[in-house]
Amino acid sequence: MKKNLISLAVAASVLGGAAAQAQQHINPEKTGQVLLFPFYNADNGNATNMHIVNTTDKVKAVKVRFVEYKNSMEVLDFNLYLSKHDHFAFGVIKNPNGEGAAIITADNSCTVPALGSPNAPFDGTTVENASGQTIRTQPFVNYQYANALAVDSSIERTLTGHVEVIEMGEVTNVGVPPLLESEKLTQFAAFATHDATGVPANCAGLNTAWALGAFSGVTAPTGGLYGLAYHINVEAAAAFGFEPTAIDDWSAASQHTDPGSLLPSIVSGAENGVIYTPGYVPNYNETDPNTIDVSAGLAARTTSALMMTESLSNDVMVNPAIGGMTDWVVTFPTKRAHVYNGAVTNVIAPFTDNYLPTTGTTTKKEKLACEPVQIQQWDREEQTVAAGLGFSPQPTATVSSICNEVAVIAMGPAGTASALSVTTGLTNLSATYAEGWQRITFGQTNKAGNKQKQEMVVGKWRLTGLPAVGFGAYKVNNGAMSYGNAAEHKTATNNVLSVLK
Repeated sequence: MKKNLISLAVAASVLGGAAAQAQQHINPEKTGQVLLFPFYNADNGNATNMHIVNTTDKVKAVKVRFVEYKNSMEVLDFNLYLSKHDHFAFGVIKNPNGEGAAIITADNSCTVPALGSPNAPFDGTTVENASGQTIRTQPFVNYQYANALAVDSSIERTLTGHVEVIEMGEVTNVGVPPLLESEKLTQFAAFATHDATGVPANCAGLNTAWALGAFSGVTAPTGGLYGLAYHINVEAAAAFGFEPTAIDDWSAASQHTDPGSLLPSIVSGAENGVIYTPGYVPNYNETDPNTIDVSAGLAARTTSALMMTESLSNDVMVNPAIGGMTDWVVTFPTKRAHVYNGAVTNVIAPFTDNYLPTTGTTTKKEKLACEPVQIQQWDREEQTVAAGLGFSPQPTATVSSICNEVAVIAMGPAGTASALSVTTGLTNLSATYAEGWQRITFGQTNKAGNKQKQEMVVGKWRLTGLPAVGFGAYKVNNGAMSYGNAAEHKTATNNVLSVLK
């Protein structure tokens, strides 16, 4: 697969006149500089256990960012410093001392700030158990979206969402032995490195370096991260495993920032990218009146383009004979770069609708950023239906739409329970057949007073669809026992060859 990507990058440089250099791409080998977990869930007794693994022999500086489901507003981030071959494990749970979500970990890997720290009114806790293991809990916060005008400032909004993991660079030691006394404070790679007992040498030294503004020696990221996650509900006796999307060659320069920074974001990477899609002939016309003027930064469009798809396809299984249940998780990881985020007022392609936390001053009403879709379902014997399918509840005056940036869709009429035991932001979609498959198609024109089409132009290529990832979650109830399985959605990017500056 990598050979295909490399040859396409070379071909792209010939076609577009750009130099063959580091270009963002989805790595089918599942490692990269950026990991996009499509889902976390701390709702209704759920927990999501996640692992971030450094497969290299270099120390990595990594930004870990949690964003809520509705408009991908940040609810917690921190800097993680992974030792060579390090494995950072944590869980997302409901805050034991509150109503929102929290991260919990017994891992020793260095973070800045240290997890379990004060952060009033959402203070973390640090507890040492009988075995000597230290358990750190850090609650999520609602600072970014809570304000007097917002309809939904609730901390419960943090209970579901998705996770961004971004390698900022490789950490080195500053100073060559024999060290000056001052250089002993700058052995940053050594500070993060675990000793024979599995404990880093000096996590406090990394915190001190940031406090003094003296953290340096971080070089360009090189990739080699992978991730793993599983959603578990003990009471429901079911677990669902899934993996993140891995983006490699995301950046050729260090993007090491302090823990309080909103940067880097997943749309601040390289301006060039490449997508493996054989047999596509570009259909581009600069004078085409349907061309959408994209005013977002090129890096945002490039990262979005990597995940652009005309449709998502996957199984649906709701057979009552075996207590079958199906949820679809549909996530738009880059959507917040295209809709209202406090800095822009106009929606940016390929998205066609904007999110507004309130639309009035007397009677407040939240305006969701709803994207129209077409839905078609087939049973196991090729019978099909498309007419009349729509999500419930539906926003006023829209066609079938997906509105949240992390959508959990339970298959069944309104009120059908979720296989993932989700209620926060849950929608339903009627399942015509007990067993079969379904396709949700993008590339639509918004009919709700906005005629934009779900497409964008990047460089010399027109891309149709939306940047989407996710998976289907399938649950079988067998008396007191339950069984869970998850399968990544199948995409259709046959409309794209490459993305160039």
